Amino acid sequence: MQIFDTEPADWRELQERVAQLFSEIGCDAKVGETVTLVRGKKEIDVLVQDPETTPASVYLCECKYWGKPIPQEVIHSFRTVLVDFGAHRGFIISRAGFQAGAREAVRNTNLNLLTFEELQSLFFDRWRVSMGKKYRPYADRLFPYFDYPGRMPKIKWEQQHRVRDELLCKAYGPIEHIGPLFEMEGSFWKLPITLPRIDEDGNEDGTITLATYRQVYDFIDREKDVALRNFQLLYGEIEA
Repeated sequence: MQIFDTEPADWRELQERVAQLFSEIGCDAKVGETVTLVRGKKEIDVLVQDPETTPASVYLCECKYWGKPIPQEVIHSFRTVLVDFGAHRGFIISRAGFQAGAREAVRNTNLNLLTFEELQSLFFDRWRVSMGKKYRPYADRLFPYFDYPGRMPKIKWEQQHRVRDELLCKAYGPIEHIGPLFEMEGSFWKLPITLPRIDEDGNEDGTITLATYRQVYDFIDREKDVALRNFQLLYGEIEA
């Protein structure tokens, strides 16, 4: 399962994507942070502090946007950095994998050798749950409009209002469904999802298809306030 829809374009974007991944799962991630070691200073591609563990953990990430597999010398050097700094875990993220014997060299150590795809797979479920928690408050705002008899209109409804209510419920369904179910392990979106598209004037304008998790969460982030406004207008709570 992938977190990002596209591959990093260069070494800088690889670092930024790695930092974004850790930030979105609830960590504090900094790019290009200089740390003090036993034998001097070292710039770390991505320095991560993870408050979700007890006690809090520190991870060091080395990002290699090389066109060839990473040799064992690089791995041994980074293992020394981990020991000198006292990090709880290290990750070397390689665009092109690792040379033969590299994974054997880190067996029974606190260093993980991963491609960018493997890093995403490793943290995917934690990311999915974390994003669910992030957007849960926006689902809670909309829930009364979805859950009959929840919110009662302040104006007299006619058939046109009921039709529009059904349209809005379909159009913004992913926001409502981000609730408790998607904070639990083992709960997944059934993709792709095709929804009615609502334009800036609040009218139906074709459809939109969400094919990936990133597209779903980008949709929720983009539409969360618009959705609330459209329901408030329909229920007569605010004026246009």
